[in-house]
Amino acid sequence: MPPKSAILLAVAVFLLTVLAHLPARVLPWLLPREVHCQSPAGTLWRGVCGELSSGELVLSGVRWSLHPLSLLRAHLELHVQSEDARAAGQAELTLYPDRQLEVRDLQASLPLQGGLTPFPAAWSGTIGLAVAQARVRSGHLVALQGVITAAHLRSDHPAQELGSLALEFPPANAGAPMIGTLHDLDGPLSLQGRLQLSAAGSYELDGTVAMRDASNAGLQQMLQLLGPADAQGRYAFSVAGTL
Repeated sequence: MPPKSAILLAVAVFLLTVLAHLPARVLPWLLPREVHCQSPAGTLWRGVCGELSSGELVLSGVRWSLHPLSLLRAHLELHVQSEDARAAGQAELTLYPDRQLEVRDLQASLPLQGGLTPFPAAWSGTIGLAVAQARVRSGHLVALQGVITAAHLRSDHPAQELGSLALEFPPANAGAPMIGTLHDLDGPLSLQGRLQLSAAGSYELDGTVAMRDASNAGLQQMLQLLGPADAQGRYAFSVAGTL
């Protein structure tokens, strides 16, 4: 082997050896600014965050395994799994040099309680995530395809069983608003709605809701807060804001 080739081979072996032994504490340097990994353990290739947080969301026992070949394409691809008893799930993540985050094949289940969702404390139920693809840029959601369900919803004040709902986002063209359809799956409410999300973080939710059992006085009292019903007994709702 020519001396030059031998030197290049030795350098390559040395670099691969160094990379193979990089500690897990290197990974937090590569994460988006809004994502924090506390108490990392293991190696860059396979490790665990004692606590992973982003905004108000905090999970414990989040494990990852990094796909080495992704480094040749100048980004990081990881398989991530949450062992948090409150929010079990897994996903494939891709971190790009410009701090964009792509999420694929996300499957997770988490309760409404415990600070893991924006629902008020007086509500209970379970959120299910089946997200085929999502993308986050500069802290804003810019693409979303998948289904989000809210099962066994219950309000404590007043005490009412509200059934289950689903929010479905079909594939959308790049740069187009993300538009999801909201509908009931079961329970005492007949619900139809439309949620539009923009890449700037704004949202618009519009729809109608009606009672399946007109004798439920408690539920009727809740719905009357939306205003008068139309001739078919449907109550209209409209909410807009910024996430």
